[in-house]
Amino acid sequence: MVEQNQPYTVILLKFFVLAGLLSMPALVFHWGAWFPFAGAGVYLLWEAHRLHGALDELAHLWNERNQREQRHGRQHQHRQEQESATSER
Repeated sequence: MVEQNQPYTVILLKFFVLAGLLSMPALVFHWGAWFPFAGAGVYLLWEAHRLHGALDELAHLWNERNQREQRHGRQHQHRQEQESATSER
């Protein structure tokens, strides 16, 4: 389940904090300036995956609800047709 009401600013703040934390070993081991942002980019990919999972779950719930409503509507329509057929006799 995905956290609710998590603003995008919190995600961006976590990204920059992670990039800052990864910059220390990059400076010590001379890995290059791109390394911290590449490492923090993995966090953004993880967040995108979580968002995709949440949207997928929402789509499944929407489809289930929509199918139930359609079935209920068809049953209700079928009952009305039967009632009108019996009342015409």
